[in-house]
Amino acid sequence: MKNNKKLFLFGVVFVVVAILFIGIVSFILSNLNSDNINSNVQNIKIYYYDKINNNLSYEQKTLTLEKENFLDIIFKEMKSSPKSSNLSSTVPENLTILNHTLVDYNLDINLSSDYNSLSNVEKLLFRSSLVLTTIETSFVNNVKIFVDGVEQKYNNNNSYLNRNNIILNPTISPDKIEREKVTLYFSNENNKLVEESRNIEVKQNKSMELYIVEELINGSKYKNNINTIPYETKIRNIKTENNICYVDLSLDFISKMSGNKTYETLAIYSIVNSLTNLDGINKVQFLIDGEKLKLPEDSVDISKPLGRYSDIIEDKKIIGVD
Repeated sequence: MKNNKKLFLFGVVFVVVAILFIGIVSFILSNLNSDNINSNVQNIKIYYYDKINNNLSYEQKTLTLEKENFLDIIFKEMKSSPKSSNLSSTVPENLTILNHTLVDYNLDINLSSDYNSLSNVEKLLFRSSLVLTTIETSFVNNVKIFVDGVEQKYNNNNSYLNRNNIILNPTISPDKIEREKVTLYFSNENNKLVEESRNIEVKQNKSMELYIVEELINGSKYKNNINTIPYETKIRNIKTENNICYVDLSLDFISKMSGNKTYETLAIYSIVNSLTNLDGINKVQFLIDGEKLKLPEDSVDISKPLGRYSDIIEDKKIIGVD
């Protein structure tokens, strides 16, 4: 009888412990699942305009996103400067998101009326990058765009946009010309660099780095300034990666200066200081005919990336040269 009572009590305790264990495990799993749905670290492709290929390209970023604020984070990333200087944001400066709703993976975005002032090409690039970026998240499958409360429809009267009906690779004409202000550095009679601001015409399919080095080779438009780069210098390639601009020049860049160390220094830093004025470029790595070149010990070491050298700049600006 006593043994039966003990067995009964043991059974009751076992059942209670089992119920508590199952409850605790269920609670933990439920919270983990909720966290996975509402807050998680995601690898997101942020789409930008590719100035070289005239279409959209992306940079991958790891972001912690929640349903409540993921769009704010995504939109902020889209507006920020990409790492590559060949890419640029598609988001106009004054354009904002007024509000949004998310129901069953369908995202409705209400944009400010600034959207209406964009050109058709700008609308296309922005719209495509917005849709492609937001559907990268685990929260969104479809996007509907409103402008100041007015629903926008595209592609055979479709409202919701997704990977199946958005233009995946919108392009614009490479002949589109804009004017940009650039800052260049040339030499003066005191063997210092002087700043010269210039407005130049740029096409979308050429990088600003290439334009700047071309302008330096073409020379100053101010009669008291001295050109720093031998005119015979050829640009073999220019690209920017991880905030370092790689400038590949022909051997003329070095050989035409006849070993004059002062001229070499002025030429090197006219390029470095001009390029580091651009967003996204902190240093310049020179290549000569595709190879890193080690100059004599008393010369500037161009075999490694060079940062901006402000001490060589004279406090004198030449502004408004076209």
